[in-house]
Amino acid sequence: MALADDLTFVQNILTRYILTICFIFGIIGNLLNIIIFCQKHLRKNSCAVYFITTSVFNFLVMCFGIIPTVVASYSSYDYSSYSISYCKFKAYIVHVLLMVSRSSVALACIDRFALCSPNINIRVLNQHRVAIRLIVIACFLWFIIPIHTLVQINIQMPGRRCGASGTYSIVYAIYAAVVTTIPLIIMVVFSSLAIHHLKHIRSRVHTDTSLANMNVQRRVRVKKRDAQFIVILIGEVIIYFISTILFPIYSMYTAFTSTVVKDADRTAIEGFLRYMALSFLIYVNSSSIFYIHLLASKAFRQECKQLILRLYRREQNNNLAMTLVGITNTRK
Repeated sequence: MALADDLTFVQNILTRYILTICFIFGIIGNLLNIIIFCQKHLRKNSCAVYFITTSVFNFLVMCFGIIPTVVASYSSYDYSSYSISYCKFKAYIVHVLLMVSRSSVALACIDRFALCSPNINIRVLNQHRVAIRLIVIACFLWFIIPIHTLVQINIQMPGRRCGASGTYSIVYAIYAAVVTTIPLIIMVVFSSLAIHHLKHIRSRVHTDTSLANMNVQRRVRVKKRDAQFIVILIGEVIIYFISTILFPIYSMYTAFTSTVVKDADRTAIEGFLRYMALSFLIYVNSSSIFYIHLLASKAFRQECKQLILRLYRREQNNNLAMTLVGITNTRK
């Protein structure tokens, strides 16, 4: 069996089974994320706005990205390779959804940095209404910035592949590397600064003996909740880094080797790396955020447990009410 056949076989296994599992658990996880952060005691927190936005757009990424990919692997017919309009639309909408999701995580890192900053002017960014405004701006920008893909992305021959070609393929590769790297840099820098400032605040609280005990306890409790949001955010940054770092590297590689003559094996390897960078790892990221939250934060696990218990009790009460109604009707 040739290398190309081996890689195609592996790709089909990853798509048909792993991505299908990711889709099922990802849909459940993102919905639970949305429900948990929409609770009254959490949704007023500015960081919760970013978490909700990330979950909503990750949910949409899976619907517009994973479903067509899995269906194409079973039918051996990729509609985006035959319909020019669908090819352009899918490339555009998945890119927009991914960038809004990434921007939301980056903005959440800035929000946590602002919360812990000693500068009162910077702390203004840590407000619920500011978070909503920034999300609206991010959505507007990312629906505008990638419009060039609707014009330039097309079905490439030979091989019937939906993508870029010619000079634009180099331009797009550089563009893709830049827009995926910038959010990552923002995440790493501002989450690191947030952790640094939070440690400083904690040490200052513990050494400040002039405050009343009640006020000290209240401040520590608030900071514990904020610290849990930071822990959750760090988990998102780590999984984003792992799942995305290959994308800018691959994009720059394709830009610099676009004029190189390649043999069949090298072309097959590049095709597999393209699948991993542009599809598989990105979709794994979109489906895993809820489970990263569970692993990273004890407080989030407790919130999830309480939610499940409330849903279970509500179902039990509904069943009991229906039983009582049935008994009453029978006696009549």
